[in-house]
Amino acid sequence: MGAAYKIFGKTVQPHVLAISTFIATAAVTSYFTMKPKSKVETNKAPHLNQQNDGKNSTADADGKDDDVMKSIEGFLNDLEKDTKQDKKAN
Repeated sequence: MGAAYKIFGKTVQPHVLAISTFIATAAVTSYFTMKPKSKVETNKAPHLNQQNDGKNSTADADGKDDDVMKSIEGFLNDLEKDTKQDKKAN
């Protein structure tokens, strides 16, 4: 046996202490992420598909969602061009 810790008069092995730390951290994190919000916070938070100025969008005000879509489309177009060039080379 290796080193052990004395906690509240009991001998605790280091691996048991590590595992219990992970479990306690996961339990506290899951509690606070699943905990229902207060009524004030619930009323302030808009729903994902809520109408904003006639738009039905989940994007933020800066239009970052559109930028992401343009980037993806550009990447796919470049990938198609590369594939066509590879087919021509073979």
